[in-house]
Amino acid sequence: MSTTVEAPEQETPIVEGGLRPQLAPHAAVGALVVAAAACRAAVHLVGDEQVVATWVAGAAFVVAVVAATRVRRRVFDKRARRRAYAFLAVAVSWLAGVTVAGLSLGAVGLLMAVGYGLSMHWWRTHPVGLIQPKVSRSEYQRLWSENVGCSDGVLPGSRLTAPEQIKAGLRFALRLRHGRQSIEMVTGALSKIRGGLKLLPEQQLIVEPHPSEPEPTVLLTIVTKSPVKQSVLWPGPEAFDAETGQVRLGPFVDGEGWATWQVYTETRLLGGYLQGGTNGGKSRTMEMLALTIAASRSHPTVILYADGQGGASSPLLMEHADAKARTPEQALAMLEGMYLVMQLRQDENAVMGLRGFTPTDDRPGLLGFLDECHKLLDKVSNPLYWARTQFLAMSIASEGGKVGVALVLASQQSTLDAFGGAGSPYAEKIRGNLLTGNGAMFKGKDANAKTVFQVNVDPRTFPDMPGYAFLVNPRPGARSAPFRSCYLTDEMAEEWPHRIVWRSLDAGAAAAWGDSYLRRDELADEALEAAKRRIAARRAGVVVEPTVPAQRPPAPAEEAPLSSFGGLSFPSWSEMVAQAQQDAQTALKEGHEKVLAAIRAGHTSPKAIQDATSYSERQVHNLLVDLLAAGAVAKAGRGAYQPVRQVA
Repeated sequence: MSTTVEAPEQETPIVEGGLRPQLAPHAAVGALVVAAAACRAAVHLVGDEQVVATWVAGAAFVVAVVAATRVRRRVFDKRARRRAYAFLAVAVSWLAGVTVAGLSLGAVGLLMAVGYGLSMHWWRTHPVGLIQPKVSRSEYQRLWSENVGCSDGVLPGSRLTAPEQIKAGLRFALRLRHGRQSIEMVTGALSKIRGGLKLLPEQQLIVEPHPSEPEPTVLLTIVTKSPVKQSVLWPGPEAFDAETGQVRLGPFVDGEGWATWQVYTETRLLGGYLQGGTNGGKSRTMEMLALTIAASRSHPTVILYADGQGGASSPLLMEHADAKARTPEQALAMLEGMYLVMQLRQDENAVMGLRGFTPTDDRPGLLGFLDECHKLLDKVSNPLYWARTQFLAMSIASEGGKVGVALVLASQQSTLDAFGGAGSPYAEKIRGNLLTGNGAMFKGKDANAKTVFQVNVDPRTFPDMPGYAFLVNPRPGARSAPFRSCYLTDEMAEEWPHRIVWRSLDAGAAAAWGDSYLRRDELADEALEAAKRRIAARRAGVVVEPTVPAQRPPAPAEEAPLSSFGGLSFPSWSEMVAQAQQDAQTALKEGHEKVLAAIRAGHTSPKAIQDATSYSERQVHNLLVDLLAAGAVAKAGRGAYQPVRQVA
């Protein structure tokens, strides 16, 4: 059984502002007449009606576009908004026509007739003073008045006004009592409000700050016909918007726009945090996000992946990410490498006078995904490396974005334990810096998640709908509202990773990272083989203890330089470079020799090397990075390579 509502056109919003709203149409018509007189004067001075008319039409069009943008942001009554657009179109046409044909009483009369006709709806919804037309309230307004805004209700004296029909239901301006009520009181009483409005379980209630009305007015949406009841499939790499640097995660539950994840701004790469319980859709959303970013050609980005559950969370990313980590030790090594690349780029920015970061093929973004991050950052789950791991995560989250190095964390933990715990000196800094970028809270069984995200939304009340989440978005003008993430099907997850090019680091960043990056594929294979051996041993009934180094590494202070890892002292920088080149050279395999032979034969561009070796673009790129680091080849101009010396 569904709730019946009356047509919203019969409702009149509460009137504020005295005579000013009533005078607005008169002022607009008068301004156009004055502008027309000025245009005619310009015609007499210039002597060329066509030239003046062209300039007037162009200027009027620009002004109309600006005005239309302002109307779209501030007018939420669709009927009034459409009439405002029509008035702007009439104004541009009339002004250009009068400039050519001349200003006359007939032209002014025509403008008044059309302009005032379009203004009738405006005047009906903005009556003079205390004069009010007859009001016919919708059913929800009546229920609000009787059960919520009454003297013994949860928000006494509040009222629903300005109803607007949308495809998914109804939208209202909720007028709260000034100085006595706030939006936090509304979100804190949602369960009682739902009961007062007699909403059905599948009907959603969205509460947001009103974008144009003064506080404490609230934008309240009742979704009666959810457009996200059925899954919305991931649209593929087109989900990335090259102009805005955003990934479209999925539609809002009221169908009014899409939730977006801001990956890049004009000057930095942003990270974020995904949190949710089992089967909430968090992991699939993370995979969809990583796939979309990796596929972008306009914003080249290297994807890294570490999993606190040993690779079980996302086999897709564990297979295809450029570098991956299955253990806390490998995750720490990955963060150490990201930290070294961050330091390299900070020095590059200082030396070259660069401000911020713009991704290019020669200097791509570096985005690390840490799944089940609580197992990597928690002292109990990661007793050997937690301190250093926390420090590196905090440093990258707070400093890395402006040089194109960032982190996206995901966890089932609903408290600060996801970032190391309340007693950690770094946990709050990690949380704060990540949520300065992006945040999405999925369904869970613990209300504490709202404290981490600092929103008064209870994830326990979310419907049992995979991918349903609340977008926490601090960007000015962006919505913080529930949405449903696009669905990445099993077929898509199998097909698309093979259709895109997973990028690798540029040669300079790869060398700065060091040997663990140059040997990343070999180390990943070793970790996989170790997991297979553990499986065989456990199936045979053999107790397998976790493999740990003999000595626990110290936890250096924030300002201390990178000095040790795994109980071993780090060599000097020159020794590290020499050792990295030596290790890379001795590790050259058949594929490297094949690429090197192709370069010696005159196939010097990556495309020519692909054709000569039948390798994929990614394979050629990775092999070239290794050869550059080993000193076997060097760049010979843009997009070309040349051999340096014979490799034994």
